[in-house]
Amino acid sequence: MEILVRGVDLDPDALRHRLRLRGSRPLSVVVTRIGSRPAGAATAFVCRASR
Repeated sequence: MEILVRGVDLDPDALRHRLRLRGSRPLSVVVTRIGSRPAGAATAFVCRASR
């Protein structure tokens, strides 16, 4: 699993260890801050290849 972090104080390796990963399908997780304020909510998008 590839974890991309943008604008959020998060350690991708720590998150990877906390997740209970199963299966062999390659996925990507994009964690980003939504909103322009410093208190904007962090949102995670789970993505898979379409082809």
